[in-house]
Amino acid sequence: MIFGGLNRGILKEQHIQSYPYDAMANRNLQAGLAQLKAGDYAEAIAQLEAVLVNELHPGTLFKAKKALVEAYEGDGKLRQAWKLCQELSESTSPEIRDWGDRTLADLDRRYPSLGSEILIGQRLTRQQKVIRAVIQWIKQSPQRVSTVETAWNIIEEERQAYSADNSPLVKLTVNWNIFRRLSIFLGKTLWVWIKAKWQKFKSPK
Repeated sequence: MIFGGLNRGILKEQHIQSYPYDAMANRNLQAGLAQLKAGDYAEAIAQLEAVLVNELHPGTLFKAKKALVEAYEGDGKLRQAWKLCQELSESTSPEIRDWGDRTLADLDRRYPSLGSEILIGQRLTRQQKVIRAVIQWIKQSPQRVSTVETAWNIIEEERQAYSADNSPLVKLTVNWNIFRRLSIFLGKTLWVWIKAKWQKFKSPK
């Protein structure tokens, strides 16, 4: 049996003698594998994740993690499947690392953009994540998009009006004009929004 041979190799490499190996003695693992076979991925995930919390034996943990990768993918949680494979590919055990590498390569082949999206997301700073969230929030409303476009046009108009002169005084003037015009524009926009909300509040239901 593949799992048995692999786990015995792990035990031999790590010289762990205090935990007699019987992966199937773990009830959560038994239940997780059964639910995985039945196609109930959500329940399989719950049972297998419980193994990771409560189990100490490395062989049992590896078996649970392999099943978790399959359950995550079946449940559409591709990012979690990829990240778990990445974790396994960094193991000190050659057998575990080889399995992680092969499975990670298979996921990359079937979902070409998945790995790059995750790695880019991991490299995002907190500020970048906030900016991305704000952009997504703006895109949800045409009015927000229109407001941002108008504000951007104001900025560009002021910059182009003084583009030939880069002296400190001119830069200060440009920044002041941008601040002044944006304040007036956003103030009017906010007032229109408040009036609309107030009219909606007063209207009979």
